[in-house]
Amino acid sequence: MPAHSTTNDQEDASATEASTLSTIYSFLALTMRYPDPAFCNGPLLDTLESLLASLDWQQELAEFRQWRLETPDHLDDLRTEYTRLFINAAPRSTIPPYASVYLDGDRCLYGRTTEKTRDFYRESGYDLADESEPADHISHELDFLAALTGEARHDDEELFLQTLFRPWFERFQEKSMKEARHPFYKASIQLIDFFTKEEQ
Repeated sequence: MPAHSTTNDQEDASATEASTLSTIYSFLALTMRYPDPAFCNGPLLDTLESLLASLDWQQELAEFRQWRLETPDHLDDLRTEYTRLFINAAPRSTIPPYASVYLDGDRCLYGRTTEKTRDFYRESGYDLADESEPADHISHELDFLAALTGEARHDDEELFLQTLFRPWFERFQEKSMKEARHPFYKASIQLIDFFTKEEQ
């Protein structure tokens, strides 16, 4: 009887861990969308602050709290920075949040990687509900990882991370951390790196 109980406890712990990671992926997907008042609000900022505190990332937490305290309009400030980083940084180049730009060699959207990513979604039983961005936009990929972990499909999650997410995200992260001056985006990108690393 005790052995059976231990197995159940392990299964419960594993299910709880998967559910937590699914929630984190969904949250991180929101941080990588163009800021909208429907989700970019006090609760989202509170969650980011709590996540940084739970990981004991003191420097990132201090910078984020200072930004919240000193910024009168958080939404407008985040929109300005999102645009600068990911949409239009003239005269400097932007950091496109699309896998195909980094993996297909021609810096174009809707490339081979976009199709491979969409195919992976469909073969896994999913498709895009919102097609305003290509399938390989980072927020779609994080939402997909959230769906897989929510169903405890760890093999599919690992395969997607190894073959379609980490190979481009590492290059995106490197560029982003050189350009990102905003504590919200610096923290978000570091959190994505932390939670998608193989050992996690």
